Amino acid sequence: MRLPLCCLLLSAWPVLADGLRSVVLRDDKALDHRDEVVLSYRDAVSSVRDSVVTIWVRHWKPKNEWNADGFDVSPNETVEKGGNGSGIVLTADGLILTNYHVVYGAKELMIRPRSSANDVPAEIVGFDGATDVALLRAKSGTWKPATLTNSDGAAAGDVVLALGSPFGLEQTVTMGILSATGRSEISGLSSQLQDFLQTDAAINPGNSGGPLVDGKGRVLGMNTARYGGEGIGLAVPINLALKVADDLQRDGRVGRGYLGVRLADVNREAVENLKLGSAEKGAVVTHVEAGLPGDQAGLRPGDVITAVNGLAVSSRARFLMRMTTFGAGDRVKLTYSRDGAAKETEAALIAPPGVKPVVPALEYELVAGLRVALIDDKKRNELLLPAKFEALLVLHDFKSRDGKVSLAQGDFILKVNGRGFPRYTVQSDEEFMNGLRPTRPLVLLTVKRKSGEQVELGFVAQLTK
Repeated sequence: MRLPLCCLLLSAWPVLADGLRSVVLRDDKALDHRDEVVLSYRDAVSSVRDSVVTIWVRHWKPKNEWNADGFDVSPNETVEKGGNGSGIVLTADGLILTNYHVVYGAKELMIRPRSSANDVPAEIVGFDGATDVALLRAKSGTWKPATLTNSDGAAAGDVVLALGSPFGLEQTVTMGILSATGRSEISGLSSQLQDFLQTDAAINPGNSGGPLVDGKGRVLGMNTARYGGEGIGLAVPINLALKVADDLQRDGRVGRGYLGVRLADVNREAVENLKLGSAEKGAVVTHVEAGLPGDQAGLRPGDVITAVNGLAVSSRARFLMRMTTFGAGDRVKLTYSRDGAAKETEAALIAPPGVKPVVPALEYELVAGLRVALIDDKKRNELLLPAKFEALLVLHDFKSRDGKVSLAQGDFILKVNGRGFPRYTVQSDEEFMNGLRPTRPLVLLTVKRKSGEQVELGFVAQLTK
């Protein structure tokens, strides 16, 4: 009988031009396999524990509990959900890796370093529900980055340590081994793309987002869930988590490469119809789209893909997870079987059809001297705003010509001359913003201050041309 799954959540920085993967600390040297007894892992723990943080979260209420006007970013406070999770420091300026389910719906995020009573505010850079990965940025402080290692080299039997804040008990360390790699198709998790490391190191509520490290203190994975009873913990491999975080830091969303084939598992029907050997494992190509990378690489229906860049794939799910770590423009080597003969080819991946390029939030001069930006999904993440919150963000301090009206950077404009921001027709951001431009000098704004105060401001403005 399958037992219920327990998820593990208790109820202007410089841009990294070369991407996260080029600046994080890494040590991909293989583990030693000497027959020796290790009586203490204190050195491994000491090397990573300053890179493990506790994340405290206050959540937004469900939408049906908010005020009906839809513009209240500080709803009446009655009972708030809250909880804690853990995080892994990636860079000295405060980029922190954690789980999507830890921070989704957060109203306030605070990061607590090791041995500190002072919490540091944080913002969400981006998150990806499909892999349960989120990237945060601490708003101040200097941080110690963790050393990462190659999770593709992990194997069942390796000693691992799990660190985090289970039940709020900060800097807890547990020990076990890797029980398995490549666990997928586990129901009840928020992540649809699954390629988990399984461990018997104790993982409990509050461990989510913390590191799973090897015997040298190098991060192999990110603790994510406890499945069923005791002794079954799941972690996202760090190679996958870092690729997702790299995309989030650079683009605010995850880019996944596209091969242009449809696949199925090797089952009894496939073995019989394609005359495969009974021991054949992999992903069967059932359709190849003309002119796309799979077709250009020479794949045909009936081919069985068995490895990606030399790493074995035993099923369709494993193949998809291998491919998830690659983006558009990457070249991948595919090993496949055709008519019983092993073959290799290389494919240059492209962006999935229909995916639009990321467009920066549109900046706009509403009236002379008043520069604003339309709140988009990326800004909502960064500012911890509700999913449906619509407003203009004031980008610079502003004073009216007579000096009587002022707006501060970070204030929200909720209405312009009585007009709010819900869209009832399909418009581009630029068309929508142009429609908000006042046509008369007398301007009335409904403003939500950073303090939470809502005010009505009227003034005579110089109109932009």
